[in-house]
Formats: sequence, C-alpha cells, structure tokens
Amino acid sequence: PLDNPKTINLGKMLFEDAQLSKNNTMSCLSCHNPNLGFTDGLPKSASNKKGFFTARNSPTVINAGYATRYFWDMREFNLEKQVTHVIDDNLEFNTSFDTIIRKLNKNSNYQKLFKAAYGGIVKNDINERSISNAIAAYVNSLKSFNSQFDKYVRNEINEYPESAKRGFNLFMGKGACGSCHFAPIFNGSVPPFYVESESEVLGVIQGFDSINPKLDEDLGRMKNGLKADNYPFFKNSFKTVSIRNIELTAPYMHNGSFLSLEEVLEFYNLGGGAGMGLPVENQTLSSAPLNLSKQEIKDIIAFMESLTDIERFTTLMN
Repeated sequence: PLDNPKTINLGKMLFEDAQLSKNNTMSCLSCHNPNLGFTDGLPKSASNKKGFFTARNSPTVINAGYATRYFWDMREFNLEKQVTHVIDDNLEFNTSFDTIIRKLNKNSNYQKLFKAAYGGIVKNDINERSISNAIAAYVNSLKSFNSQFDKYVRNEINEYPESAKRGFNLFMGKGACGSCHFAPIFNGSVPPFYVESESEVLGVIQGFDSINPKLDEDLGRMKNGLKADNYPFFKNSFKTVSIRNIELTAPYMHNGSFLSLEEVLEFYNLGGGAGMGLPVENQTLSSAPLNLSKQEIKDIIAFMESLTDIERFTTLMN
C-alpha cells in the first residue's frame, strides 16, 4: 500500500537523494522543487548534460495520485512504474536499478529503513519494487486540499475574494474550463468515478505569438509507444493536468511556451491553435472565441490563484 508512513518517509529520502542518478548529480528534486510547486520553473527541464534539455516541461507531482495516467503523453499507468522511465532515460538519471541497489546497500541507514519497511517480503529488502514503491508512496502523499478555496467551500473561513467567486463561475460557465479540468482536483480525471484520465488536443503553439503562430511539433500521446494510443485523433494530444497550485508552476503547457497565466487564458480565449487559424487536426478544444473580457480573465486567474495551498507548501519546505 502507498499509505504506510515508513515507506513514505523512506520515499522522501530517495526523492531527495542524488545517488539515484548515474553521476550522483540529479535527484527527483532537480525537476520537482517544493519551492516551485514541485516543478522546476523552466520551459523544458534541464538534463544531466550541460546545455541540454529534456523534451517537455516538468509537471507538478502534487496530487499525482489522483490520476490514472502519467507523463504528458500518458505513457504510463502506474506511479511505481513511472519511476522506471526516469531512471532509464539517458537525459535524466541514466542508470539502472542494479546500480542504484548496489549504492544503497552500502549505506547502513538505508539498509535499516528498507528492512523496517519491506523486511520479510523477499530475500533482498532493497530491490527494484521496494525502491519504486517507496518513491511512489511519497509522491502519493503530496496532497493539496487546504487552499483558500478549499477552506471557503468547507465553511472554515467566511472571507473569499469577490473576484475569485466571479472567476469560479466563469471557470465553470462561460470559460468552459471545468469541462476538461474537473472539480475537485481540477485535472482530467473524469467524474463520477475518476478512474479515467483525459488528454486534449489544444493546438499548443511554440511561444506565445498570436500574430504569426507556429504549431508545436510534439506528437504527444499518439507517439507514446502504446499501440492503443497510436491513432490520429491522439496526435498532439496531451494530458490534462491539475490547475491546483498553478500560481507556483510557471511556465505552462507541455512545452513551457506560456510564461504567464494571462498568456494561457488568452490562448484559450482565442480558441487554441485552430482558433488562431492553424490547421490543427482533431482539436478537442472549441475553436470558437470565448469572448472573455480583460476583467473576466483577471477574475478566472484570481480563482485559480485561490487554489494555492501555501500552508501545505510551507510544511513541505520545512
């Protein structure tokens, strides 16, 4: 199970330990910094090679347990197995579980902690599954439900900005944001059972240029290596991520093209790539302009910023 305190604490140590990478230079924190909402603040994440970057933006791992598909292209179905992709990737940890196991076995504290958490299950307590399970348990523990919005809807506080109230109504109504970012996680986990994670074709562009837009060339879900997803309607399709703590996680989109929430809202306001006149195949976002005023955009942003769980992040940083 992913709710064992012993495995969660062990997973936190592993999450922060650079020994998991080939040259002991990268840890999970390299791309998932608590100070930045467990992202890295870069358009595309830095790799283990100086001057080189990975293919995509680093998404937050907060509330990752409330999804059923992982990575922007949705190539993995399991939090534990997600760890393997990072360890194997030649731009990320670029190593193997066998190498990591040898390193951890040299540390008496790790031996003690793995035995306490996984002793008696198999012969060797430090193994591929126990490492992956511990990291997954820690990631699964990163939950954010104590924002100003949450406290207000639970009747724990009486004050809530009028602009955020208007923004919530616009988010769920005229802006149609809530038709893809489903409450209460505000991600693509589909109600009422929340066991399916959605992706969308938005026609994301390269940089924010509404005058001469250029479609991002990343094929996304269609080329994630899964036969079941290799269809034209998944071309340029990417996971719908949570907007919780979005105030902390700029830049935005899978390619980090949008530097501010104002740019994100303007992109949607114009109808995505197709609304800008680009030939986007199978765009799932309506190309019709939303006709949101500048004030309405400010109100939606006010609502989204009210989803920042500052107290929770302060706890994590301490």
